[in-house]
Amino acid sequence: MQTVGLIHTLEQCLNRMQTVGLIHTLEQCLNRMQIVGPIHTLEQCLNRMQTVGLIHTLEQCLNRMQTVGLIHTLEQCLNRMQTMGLIHTLEQCLNMMQTVGLVHTLERCLNRMQTVGLIHTLEQCLNRMLIHTLEQCLNRMQTVGLIHTLEQCLNRIQTVGLIHTLEQCLNRMQAVGLIHTLEQCLITGCRPWGSSTH
Repeated sequence: MQTVGLIHTLEQCLNRMQTVGLIHTLEQCLNRMQIVGPIHTLEQCLNRMQTVGLIHTLEQCLNRMQTVGLIHTLEQCLNRMQTMGLIHTLEQCLNMMQTVGLVHTLERCLNRMQTVGLIHTLEQCLNRMLIHTLEQCLNRMQTVGLIHTLEQCLNRIQTVGLIHTLEQCLNRMQAVGLIHTLEQCLITGCRPWGSSTH
């Protein structure tokens, strides 16, 4: 793994990608953070980042990039980076994370949630801003001992009926030719993001 400077937060990772064109995968970002301390899940990663006060929320990160006209959604952000040939797909990232055993995989989380029919959309969460940020949601719920996984966090969000499912969101994007579903990507190892950018 190339070292071009420490990346401690997902925000810094994304900002660096946009600002100086240096791309590190989400896997590398999480891996690098794990090196400086025990991080085994995205939840723990976000909790650690919030605890040390290094980042704004993922929502704010996306909002900031949207404000300066760089992206509108995380999907578009990843699609843009893939288009420029700078990163592998999120699917490949997650597969790599599973292979080296650094984190639990989003695939397993999504598979488990789909099995019981309890999933929600990160897209609508970010777009509509009807809930606290994903980071705050995970941190707050873990603080009061309510959750340990993204699945449980999303289950709680579903309880108050604020967002639809991540699966449905990705299916909708697939329908308009933007991407394959993340779940299908992770299971089948499908091709990267679709070529359509509209």
